[in-house]
Amino acid sequence: MQRTTIMIEEDLLQELKRLATAKQESTSNLIREALAHYVATQHADNPPPNPLLALVGLGASPEPTDVANGRDAEWLQAGIDPIYGWSVRDDHTG
Repeated sequence: MQRTTIMIEEDLLQELKRLATAKQESTSNLIREALAHYVATQHADNPPPNPLLALVGLGASPEPTDVANGRDAEWLQAGIDPIYGWSVRDDHTG
């Protein structure tokens, strides 16, 4: 957890302390519960964008593409260094 400071009205603070005493909990715990409830409600009303949804339809094209043209083995072989294996090439040739 991370410590933070908030400013609240005096009457709200007194009510918060009264509730905390009645529930035998700390005021900090009540504030955390209230903030968690608020954030959950906001997410339910306006969900954050899901980056995985951008993958829907990925690779879809009007006509099928044949990627097995026989050059994939050549291309892969060209990318393997005989000593270091897969690595980024410094000569920018592949």
